[in-house]
Amino acid sequence: MIRIFIALLLAGTCAFAQTSVAPPSPALSRLPAVQQPAPSLPQQSFNPDNVPPNAPVVTLHGVCPRDVASAKTTSTKADSCETVITKEQFNKMLSGMSVAAQISNPGAMRSFAEGYSQLLALAGEGEKAGVENDPRFQELMKIARLRALADSYRHSLDEKFSNPSQQEIQAYYNENISKYDSFKVERIIVPSINPSRTPAARAENDRKIQQLASDIRERAARGEETQKLQDEVYKTLALPSSPKTDLGIKRRGVFPVAIEKDLLALKPGEVTKLETEMSGFNIYKLRSRDTIPIEYVKAEITRDLHQKNMEATIKAVTGNIHPELNEQFFGPTGSRTGGPILRNPRSSDGRSPITPGLPMPGASTANPAPATPAQTSPK
Repeated sequence: MIRIFIALLLAGTCAFAQTSVAPPSPALSRLPAVQQPAPSLPQQSFNPDNVPPNAPVVTLHGVCPRDVASAKTTSTKADSCETVITKEQFNKMLSGMSVAAQISNPGAMRSFAEGYSQLLALAGEGEKAGVENDPRFQELMKIARLRALADSYRHSLDEKFSNPSQQEIQAYYNENISKYDSFKVERIIVPSINPSRTPAARAENDRKIQQLASDIRERAARGEETQKLQDEVYKTLALPSSPKTDLGIKRRGVFPVAIEKDLLALKPGEVTKLETEMSGFNIYKLRSRDTIPIEYVKAEITRDLHQKNMEATIKAVTGNIHPELNEQFFGPTGSRTGGPILRNPRSSDGRSPITPGLPMPGASTANPAPATPAQTSPK
């Protein structure tokens, strides 16, 4: 029973943590900046790091549950007992629930502790009332256990694949070396400006612009400075503020496929053919091509390996599972009108009665779900 209440508490506490800082007013953001002296930072009157692990952080007066995070009770009388939870016990509970980062600010921590205290009292009364024997509660706990097992397994995979070895990183880099190509590129734009009204005049104007673009390309191929040519184009077309031609260093995948293919075929100093794009006729000049060293893409490779291994493992487990549903009961395929209940169950107040918004197996593994309260809350 305690586990179910903790899930509801967590949902409310996370919302508190996310909304504890009000966004600035749009009206204020439009005011001119005024130089203000830097305010002195207030000294914190507390420091959690100075609290020893065995020191009490939550003392519950008048609550005598059978089990409170392995806490000790000083009495067995319901009207006078006192339950003490130490810092170590409290942090262990947060760590097991994988929510420490979500409620890291003092206000959210206090809200969680106060709400948890109330839930313990309610759960204790629920046990006395025999709610555990209610068939609905027992069915709910079966689902909670399934979710806890699935999410615990997902969490274990997340930890397993989060830190690939240097050998794995090097092997992935070598196998995908083309992903880390970089280009130093310059671009000349010849805009397709056509103010003419009659078809004949528009056709003549288009011909002149294409001829201008062809001439500029030939001159760029002969080695003339691209910025000088770009300025000349805009002056010829009576356009202001010609853009910079230096695009800097670009990775593979930045340019459209056709243009990237042309760039890959170039040697440094060569230019592409006239590339027809939305902006007009563009000419690309390859200044240099290189491969990004592994140390600069190590974090990226780690993320790629994590996602790749997570997806492969989840697919290996669930890929061969094909549920056969009774259409007389569920309706024909494609008749679903709502989301699957087990993946995001909601109570009447919009919160999850089991675990707040955690996916079931088969959901996306790009951001693996943390461990659920049901799996790690005290028994």
